[in-house]
Amino acid sequence: MKELSENELVDIFNDNMKRIGTASRRQAHKNGEWHLNFHCWVLTRSGHGAVLFQIRSKDKPTFPSMLDSTIGGHYKAREKSPDLVREVDEEIGIKVTKQDLVPLGRRIDISASGGVLKREVANVFFLNCSFAPSEFQIDPAEIAGLVEIQISKGLKLFSNEIRLVEATKWTMKSGRKWESKTLRVGQKDFVPKVDSYYLTLFIMAKRFLAGKKYISI
Repeated sequence: MKELSENELVDIFNDNMKRIGTASRRQAHKNGEWHLNFHCWVLTRSGHGAVLFQIRSKDKPTFPSMLDSTIGGHYKAREKSPDLVREVDEEIGIKVTKQDLVPLGRRIDISASGGVLKREVANVFFLNCSFAPSEFQIDPAEIAGLVEIQISKGLKLFSNEIRLVEATKWTMKSGRKWESKTLRVGQKDFVPKVDSYYLTLFIMAKRFLAGKKYISI
């Protein structure tokens, strides 16, 4: 998702998530105001199932070059989740409908980095994708590449059974051609979370791809 301008308005909320007005994105981050975020995780059928992470651009003000949700960003003021379907197209170049997004619920996302005090409530979704990462079209200014991690390996990594896992890194070269290579990643390569978000993510991805009911983040 293309980042909002620092001056663009977002809805802000009190501690009970009741809307109390609007603020610029800069003010919301400076003052630690609660606001809404969007996380969409693309699942692929690679192997027995995999989760696709974006590599944040090295120019991002927070957590540059780290692994993050496939698609993510801020809600504009008064914007609703179905409105953000268009952002999937803008971020990774594939067209989907709101029916393609599988809701996992909400989670609290808090951190402090680079002078930004983030107090966000993220609406989280899965997107079960029939496309290969090499078919995506990304904006290199926003995303440096994609990393595909097998669910079985992600579970072991975030259960602390192993320190590093092999993953497939996809980067776009000149002429918009993709190049893939194998790399090893550890927990330090991911945008830090205060909870077990990534472990829960991989557990729910496994349940969802197996056709199980009752998934939640």
